[in-house]
Amino acid sequence: MSTASANSARVAELMAALDAYRPARQAFLATLGLPASNRDPFAEFSEQLVAALTGGILAASRVQAGHDLVLVDGMKVQVRYLANPAGTWINEHLVHRIPGVEWYTLVLLEAFSVVGILAFPTEGLAPICQALGKRHPRQEETVQFTRRNWWTIRDEPQRFRALGMHIWLPPFV
Repeated sequence: MSTASANSARVAELMAALDAYRPARQAFLATLGLPASNRDPFAEFSEQLVAALTGGILAASRVQAGHDLVLVDGMKVQVRYLANPAGTWINEHLVHRIPGVEWYTLVLLEAFSVVGILAFPTEGLAPICQALGKRHPRQEETVQFTRRNWWTIRDEPQRFRALGMHIWLPPFV
């Protein structure tokens, strides 16, 4: 492997970008009350946002398996996020049942903005799949979540709330 002088400009550009990112990340983590974290900042943010919206308590360990929050009624919540660019989605998400966890919550980000938050009851996925017109197997255990599904829920939140979902749309405060 040889070092070409043409790459030195790229190396400098990358190091400058990291230098610009570092203080922004540190400020973001400070707002989350985390002096240091090597975890994905969207994961940290999503867990704290859902805790703030629900009054839930963050799990003692931020990296434990299973659940991320406990609600005041003792129910456990798994929090995930789905990030995509504006205009088109390149990522989708598999919502799934987790033993001992009552809620699977998905924070939806487009172009680094939260566009919605969906909480799926893990014991009630099949009716949600049916309402979305899903055709995949194991609907009682999973939802293969797509952009079209998001649009359907966003446009008809009352229909999905009637199926047991919790749905938050902007503005969140």
